[in-house]
Amino acid sequence: MSAGRPRLAAVLLTATLLAACTSPNPAPSPSPGVTASTAASPSAPAQTSPEAPTDSTPACETFGTSESSASASDWPSDLSSTIWGVTMRVARHDCFDRWVMEFTGSGPAPGWSVTPYGASTFLVDPSGEPLSPPLEGTASLDVAFGAWYDGTPLDQSAYAGPLVLRPGDTTEILEVRLISGFEGISHAAIGLAEPRPYKVAWLTDPVRLVIDVSTA
Repeated sequence: MSAGRPRLAAVLLTATLLAACTSPNPAPSPSPGVTASTAASPSAPAQTSPEAPTDSTPACETFGTSESSASASDWPSDLSSTIWGVTMRVARHDCFDRWVMEFTGSGPAPGWSVTPYGASTFLVDPSGEPLSPPLEGTASLDVAFGAWYDGTPLDQSAYAGPLVLRPGDTTEILEVRLISGFEGISHAAIGLAEPRPYKVAWLTDPVRLVIDVSTA
């Protein structure tokens, strides 16, 4: 054998090894049924339920009476000489307008009566003359109570509150007037936009007569 053959075999072996080292590895085949993906699936937008409409107006119910009422059938006999008037006020509430006559002193609650009228005037005790000028509104309440609205007849402090109220934010009570005080019985006249049911309460701390007129 000639010396050139071993060298040729060595060259061929080297070339074969170099080819094996430089050939790229084949990419692995994906498993059947599997798809590669690098993109994230878009999320579905969050669904929000529309808010139910809210109604801030309270559900009001009518209350009280539209007839005359009194604390007792003989209420004028329940007179007080230990409480007397301090002030009066009117305020608007959600379902009613409220009139308050506030007193000072102590003792049992005196008698009271409320007489509704389908007019803005009525005969005034003790004069028996029509209330003049007429009250604001088309109807009225004559409120009588067995206590002086002014402490002067009892040698107490004189009444320092308003004699007339004409609130601007109420819907049913349009005017209130203190119209008389005679022999221990006082009268207040309440002018209403129209005849309305009402209710009466005596409250304490401080002592006060309260009339609520329904606005429902």
